[in-house]
Amino acid sequence: MLKLLIVGGLVVLLGFTFGPPKYVVFAEQQTLIETPYGQQTAYLAWHINRWLPIQALAELVWYAPEVDSEVALTPQQLRETSVPFAIPGGFVKTYLWWLLPPFFLGLQKLLSIGFFALRQVQSHKRNFYLAERRNTIIAYENFLKLTKDVPYKPFRLRRKAKQAREQLYENYIQSLSRSSLNDEERVFNGAVAKMLAFNRDHQQRFLPLKLQMEPGVLALTRGEYKKFMKFEGYFEERMSQAAKQWLLELHGSGVPSMSELYENWDGRARSCAKAILTARQWRPLTDLREGFKTYVSDTLFRTLGRAQSQHQRDDLVRHAEAYLTYSVYRYMPVDARLNDYEQEFKRLIGKRIARAMSSLFPQEISTNGVKPDLFLNPSFRNDSHVAKLNIELVFENKVMPDGMPVLSNSLYLVLPGEPPQRLLELEAKLNTKAKEAE
Repeated sequence: MLKLLIVGGLVVLLGFTFGPPKYVVFAEQQTLIETPYGQQTAYLAWHINRWLPIQALAELVWYAPEVDSEVALTPQQLRETSVPFAIPGGFVKTYLWWLLPPFFLGLQKLLSIGFFALRQVQSHKRNFYLAERRNTIIAYENFLKLTKDVPYKPFRLRRKAKQAREQLYENYIQSLSRSSLNDEERVFNGAVAKMLAFNRDHQQRFLPLKLQMEPGVLALTRGEYKKFMKFEGYFEERMSQAAKQWLLELHGSGVPSMSELYENWDGRARSCAKAILTARQWRPLTDLREGFKTYVSDTLFRTLGRAQSQHQRDDLVRHAEAYLTYSVYRYMPVDARLNDYEQEFKRLIGKRIARAMSSLFPQEISTNGVKPDLFLNPSFRNDSHVAKLNIELVFENKVMPDGMPVLSNSLYLVLPGEPPQRLLELEAKLNTKAKEAE
């Protein structure tokens, strides 16, 4: 507002000083007129409206310059007088009132644009210098993003930033092949190199993988991994294995079968599961197993006496203990907690994989301590994927006191036209990150 007032005052001052005249006098036509200062010689003159100097707003008068006084013409004089309307000084001086405001405002705008352009150029140079000093893909991409839609786009600096980014991609890809120490690392680094090349060609930093969660969990039974859709089926199979092993070693000995031996303990197992969930600790199961082991040992000794060695008896007790343990697991909400785990896992797995891959490039860390990932979360666009990553959950045969199963992952990379490759190195990195988080 103050600036407008200053400009307005300057316009008025210059307009009064250099603008059109107030009177245009015709010296050859004169007369005497009465003024407050007595009779004065007056000249025929046009009284000009200096704000808008046109004939429609001008008036013919008798003007006495000595006393700066005027008298209007009579109607008869107006009819008899014929003088042209003209203003000396040309177009610019005549319309100075109207030319000055756009001139000042235009000059101010021109100066503002000039200073803004200068600041932009300096800002672009400073930002490019910072990107060049950091010399990372993320730094150059941030510079390109900052200068993408600016009014004064630095084409030369943007071209240099793109070339530097391309060179860094090439350096990273070559470094991956040089740093491979074993087969597992070679497979993983080769996959990351292909993803870097894909991102470079598609000008993106997304994790170019389509993540696919396989249903159910893998669990180890009889030395092999088997797929189970529910933990209840796995627990029942482990109970069945323990019962069969018990039967094979005691067939025909007169010792009760596992189901007969366990019959009076099922209610205790159900109560034990509830106690574990309430206490959030394994003490109830430890106490129940001690009691069951004592009961089994007494039954074996009472039935077989010293016909079996202590080693054989310990093996049988271990089968019975496994049967009881999996029976207690069966009554815990493991399957319900698996659903909770899968939802949280799906939410986090993309970010964890992206960070694990980004950790191969520690130089891609900003100076302020923030860690922007070289790989971001997977993109949902189908055209941004170079491969599919199949994820299988693997049960580690452990259950937390709240019923949460302890799981790990098996990761298989499926590239078009190539057989699936298991990324053991990536699995190790994810397990390491998970332990650090704990």
